[in-house]
Order: sequence, then structure tokens, then C-alpha cells
Amino acid sequence: MKKLCLATLALTLSWALSAATITVSVIDRDLDIPLEGATISLQGYPEKTVTGSDGIANLELPPDFKRGLLITELPGYLGKRITVTADQEKVSVALSITDVIEGKELVVERTVPGKTDEKAGVSVVMNKDDMKTTANFGMVEDVMSSIMTLPGVGFSGGWNAQPSIRGGYPEEMGCVLDDVYIINPFHWGGAFSIFNPNMVETAKMSHGIFSSRYGRAMSGLLEVTTVKPKSDEVRFNVGISTISADAFAQVPLGQKASVFLGGKVTYLETLQILYDDIIGYKPRIDETMKTMPYIRDFYTKLYYDPSPELSIAVNGFVGTDGVGVEETSEEDGITTESKFDWSNLQGFAALHINWMPTSKNRVHLVGAYNNHTYDIDIQQLLSGTHAYSDAFLQEYGSLTGGATGYSMDGVDTTGFSRQIVHQGQAKLEADFQVFPNHVLTFGAEGILQASNIEEQFNTFYISDLGEYPELKPERYTLDAEGNRVINSSAYALWAFGAEESTLNGELGLRCEHYYLWNDNWDFNTLPVLNPRLSANWTPVRNRGILEKLTISAGTGLFAMFPITLLAAEDRYNIDDFEFGPNRAWFQVVGVETQFPNAWSFRIEGFYKHYFNRLYVTGFPNNETNQFDLEVADDGYGYATGFDFMIRKREGRYLDGYLSYSFVYAQYKNPTEPRGETTETMWGEPLDEWFFPQFHRFHTLNLVLNWKPANGWTVSLMGSFATGMPKEEVGEITMYPVLYNGQVIERYRRSSFYSDTLRTEFSCPVDLRLSYSNYFKNSKLRWEYYVGAEDILVNLYKPKGNTQFNPYTGKEIKDSDSADFNIGVPMFSVGYKLSY
Repeated sequence: MKKLCLATLALTLSWALSAATITVSVIDRDLDIPLEGATISLQGYPEKTVTGSDGIANLELPPDFKRGLLITELPGYLGKRITVTADQEKVSVALSITDVIEGKELVVERTVPGKTDEKAGVSVVMNKDDMKTTANFGMVEDVMSSIMTLPGVGFSGGWNAQPSIRGGYPEEMGCVLDDVYIINPFHWGGAFSIFNPNMVETAKMSHGIFSSRYGRAMSGLLEVTTVKPKSDEVRFNVGISTISADAFAQVPLGQKASVFLGGKVTYLETLQILYDDIIGYKPRIDETMKTMPYIRDFYTKLYYDPSPELSIAVNGFVGTDGVGVEETSEEDGITTESKFDWSNLQGFAALHINWMPTSKNRVHLVGAYNNHTYDIDIQQLLSGTHAYSDAFLQEYGSLTGGATGYSMDGVDTTGFSRQIVHQGQAKLEADFQVFPNHVLTFGAEGILQASNIEEQFNTFYISDLGEYPELKPERYTLDAEGNRVINSSAYALWAFGAEESTLNGELGLRCEHYYLWNDNWDFNTLPVLNPRLSANWTPVRNRGILEKLTISAGTGLFAMFPITLLAAEDRYNIDDFEFGPNRAWFQVVGVETQFPNAWSFRIEGFYKHYFNRLYVTGFPNNETNQFDLEVADDGYGYATGFDFMIRKREGRYLDGYLSYSFVYAQYKNPTEPRGETTETMWGEPLDEWFFPQFHRFHTLNLVLNWKPANGWTVSLMGSFATGMPKEEVGEITMYPVLYNGQVIERYRRSSFYSDTLRTEFSCPVDLRLSYSNYFKNSKLRWEYYVGAEDILVNLYKPKGNTQFNPYTGKEIKDSDSADFNIGVPMFSVGYKLSY
């Protein structure tokens, strides 16, 4: 017996000394704090351990263990499974709080739409961790900074948050915030979006065959889900930087209700101090900016859960931005006084109701009001006398009548644009789980837009009808007051399979109808049907180094009402059913693989065919000095290409992703040119295939987050994009123009659309360094950061065609920049507090 006990003891000690151990660190994904009491286990093995107050637990691995699933569970949090191997010593796990209101059997087997349901062939989702560095970066912190680094999203340059999605026009991307269609979710005319990363929980870019639940988009849908306030304790985020400040808080209102609220303000006046007094570079901000660019935003969300089956939320947003510029310049005797004023106001209020009458049914109701108002005033006044050049007198001196120069008094450009758009939205949908992992959804929605648009621009154009060209006044007016359009739609879809199923996807059908009317006229369209199908097949799971291999495919039709028709007037004589929505047929196929340690690779190819594209052509009318507009919807086109993404998530020392997109997109407007009119009102050629102005063949993005030590993060965000189309231009030539009884010395340059000429490539690089930690014995987290945008701008700036002064023929300095920049890197320094 003694020998047996000694042998058993020796065997036990030998096993204990040889057993491998893995250290597991568990944190709250949102608060970045350690979680105590999380249970750690290996699938198929009885061994378990629990994390301590520091969120750390040591789990002994069985002797025969080589590779398997590590399971982490904690009440109130979504459980997580990750693949580990026997040679791993440490692993970090980030848990997120579970969504209890939408629990029960229905949601356990299927993710509720609008959440983080990333799917191959459909969407890519960015959560708070993914956007922690890319969105919290730069002069204005913006979720679109993260979205624009994803595959399929075209590079749009600096100060432009409106990208092309897989070759489509930027306006073809729809935006919804908590199921509310946003009219124009941008500040400063599209420079930045209204989506502050501190108010956003997830952002899902659907660049594939997105669900039939949504319309009003053709080339991509951005679904933004805001933070759901917690009802357990107060939480807040406060940030201040060199040019902006924001603050957001979650406040419990009893056990069943809570409120989330906050806002943002900018103060770009500090740029003058930063660049002038500190760096020594003096931009002309103080000379020209009479109203510095500003942003003022406020957002709130009230959540109330009266019972586990019912959830009610009310949210609202108000945002305003603007800028005012005044500048006076003098060149060769001509004084130019320029003014530009922009003001923009937008906001929405919405009611959301989720009700689960049974464990297998869900009813969802959304009611919202949205407003967008903007006001633009421009003015360019010319005065003074310009002397003829010697070359002009030698060539055209006989026309001048002995004069030595000409007066530019009265050759002015003035104008304004006022727009007010009101939008009401109502949506009702119901989910029915008919079998496990099979859900039928039926829904209907109506969107009513009422707009008042008034525009007037007074300028001059050159008429070539006489013996010599003549400078004539021209007026463009638009008075579309009281236009209303209603978009009614109904949809049905069948969602089959779950995340763990070998086959899952969605088959849907959406019917759209548009009706536009005013007090004096109306315009009806035929209903359109848009069937859509997307499917994911996962034949391989947990085999070798593969955690999962998924093959995706999808096809579908999409429709979108042309925004141009919102400004239609009765003078255009549009008949019922003469025009309809723009349409596109979209196909996608792809493969996604997932590997251990949160590595993944996705590649997708696509083809999109456009038809019924609407475009407008303006033909000058010399009798009225106005444009005669012609509307046509026989435009067509296509976009094809592929994109891929290599991603590493939740790395202890390194994470990030590499994305690449190739796009070949061409369009055609079949109307034949007439006279000197060879382009549409948007500058696109008539009756020939063309690449759109935003098109780029190749876009490569790299996002890296390096964490060399605890609390330190170095973030690099770089892009490489080939050039956009540029026109073929000729030599600058001199010619006489008659105006007000005198001869003006004028210069012109021929320009033609080119299929081959491109601007130079763009390669901006941004850098961010941050250090964060917690105050001792508290949940209060602080962070210091410093960032620099476009750090290579002093070494390289992409160039396009130069512009020139039409009265002197001289090229304008620095007018050949292909991307927006101020000539030096944009620096930002900030401090953040969160609890």
C-alpha cells in the first residue's frame, strides 16, 4: 500500500510539473476594465477556472490537449469562444454586455437586424474597438474615417466623407441611424459626417446584397447603431483637443429607464495660434475667414424597458455647421472681392418600439421626423481697369479703337441657394419564427418629403453666335416651392439558418413606389419590384488551422429616386410614368476564412449593371439668357471589380487590417451633343462611355495599432490610391471678347474628356500616439493623445490640371492639387476621460 501511494504521488507530481498552463485575461470590451468571476473552460474537457479581481485566471491544459476552443462566460455578458493551442501562454478576451430586451428564443437563434451581424458577401461591421483609433483621430473625430478604410470603399481625398461604394456614385450610399433614414448626414458640405464615435456603438457598411428591409440606396448602406444607455450606473466620456470638445453621459432613470446624451463643439480659431505662433507657418486663416468653420452637435437617447417583452426608445439629434469667407485681391489692375457664406442645420427625432408578444414573434415600429436646412450666398465682384498686353494689341489692336485697356466694372457673379427639406418616416415590421432558424418578416414603410428650394445665380457666359465672341449676362433660377414626394414600400423576406448553420442567408422581395406632386402639377411612377438573395455556405469548421471557411454569393435589384427630381418644376412638362427611379442589378461572390487568434481573410468579386439612370442637360437659350433643361432617364453603365481584407482583431501587441479594392466603372449618357453643349449639367460627356470623376482603379488601406507597453498605442493609418480622371487640355490662347461697347482681352483653353489621363496617385499617412490608464482604485480611465494627419504632405502632393486666370492667361499658383490640403500636416492634441 505504501509503494502504491508513493507511485501515485510521484505520477501526480510528474503530471503537474509537465502540465501546460494558459493565462487568460478577461476585460469589459466597452469599459476596458478587468472582469471578475468569468468562468474559463475548454470545450470537451471538465477543467474550469474563474477570474479574480484582476480579471486574470490560469487554466491548466490537459496532457493530450493540442488545439481547441476556449470558452469564456459571465452572467450578463455575451459568451465568447476563441481557438487556442497548447503552445500559447497568454490570451486576452473582451466581453460585451448582452442585449437582454431582445433575448428569448427568437434572438438566441438569429441576430436582430441593425446589430453587429457582419456577413460575408453583405457587410463589414466596425465596433467601438475597431474604431477606437481610426475614428478618434484628426481634426474632427468621425466614424466615416473608419468606414473609408474598408474594402469596396473608394478613396475620396481629404475633407470628403462621401466615398464611392464599389464604383457607384457617392449619393447612391444610403445612411440610417437606429433605423432612421438621414437626409444628409454630413457637415461642411460633405467634409465630415455627423456620426461622432462617442455616440456610436457599431457601424455596419453593407456594400453587398443588403437586406430587403431597406431601400433608398443602390451602392451601399451605412447602418449606424448608437449607444444603448445602461440602467445600472452613471457612465461618461469627456474629450478635449486643440480644436474641439465633446462630452457624453449615460444616466440611469430608475431600474427600467436610462438616458444617453451629449454633444460636440469645434473651435478652429486655435489653428491660427498653433500654426502661426508655434510652428511658424502662417496660413491666411485670419485674413479670409470672417466666420471660422464650426460644428455644434447635440444627441440624446432615452431608453425605457417596462417589461422584458417591451422596449421603448426615443432619440433625437440637432446639428449645425457653417463658415464665412471674405477676400479681396488685386492683380494687374483688376480688384476681385469674393464672399462666401454657408450655414447648415439638420436634426431628427424618432420613436422606436420593440415588442415580443411571444417568444417567437417580434413587432418593430419606427416613427421619425427629419429636417435639413441650408443657406448659401456667394459673391464675386470685379472692378478696375486692365491694360492690354503688347501681344493683344499687336494681334487685335484694330478692334480696340485706340483704347489702352478695358474696364471690368459690372462683370460680377452673385447667387444664393436656399433649401428646406422636411421628412416624415413610418415603419412597421413583424418577425415570425416558423421553424428553428427560419424567420419570416413582413414590413411596410412610408417616407414623405416636403421641400422648398429656391436658387438664383447671376453670371456671364460667352456667346459665339456673332462675328466675335460676346460676353452676355446669364441668370439661372429655380423655384421649387412646395414639392412633395412620397416613397411607399412593402417587403417580405425569409431568413434561413443561423451563424452556426452550414447554410444561412436571406431571400427577400421589396416593392417601391414614388409619387411627386405640387399644388399645380403631379408626377407618378410605376411600382418597381426588387428581389434579393444572399447566401453563405460554410463547409469547413475547426479543421486544421481553419476555424471557418465560408463561401458567399448574392444577387439583387436596387432602386433609388433621383434627388434631381425633388427640384422639378411644372415648366419641365414631365408626364406621369415618363420617369422612374434609377435602378441597378448587383451580383456578388466571395470567400471568407477565419483563423486562430482572431485572424481573418475575405475576398469578394462583384458586377453591377445600371439602367434607367437619370441625367439633366442644359442648352443655352440666347433669347432668354437662361438654360433650357432637358431631363432623360436612358443612361446606363456598369461597375465591376474585386476587393479583399486581411484583419487581425483584439491583439495584445498588434492588431489592424489591410484592405484593397479594384474597381472598373463606366457610364454613358446617350443624348447627342448639340451646338457647344457636349456635357450634362454635372460635367459628364454626352453620347460616349466615360469614367466618372470620382473613379479610381486601385485603393489600398493599411491600419495598424501597435501596443509596445501597457497603456501605450501607436496607430498608423495610410492609404494609396491611383489617380482620378482628368481632362485633356490644350494651350492657353488669347482672343477678343465684346462687352458693353469695349473689347476685353480674354484667354481660354480647350478641354476634352480623356479615357487615359489621370491625376497623380494619392498616399496620405496619418499617425496617432496615445497613452491611457486608470486612476488608482477606480473605474475612471484617462488618455492623452497626439495626432498628425497627412504627415507626408510637405514631401509629396498629388497634382492634376492647373487652373488659370481668364483675363491674364497666367496659371494660378498651387491650383493643380488633386487632393485637398493646407500645405502642412494637420496636428491635434487631446485628453479624454471615461468612466
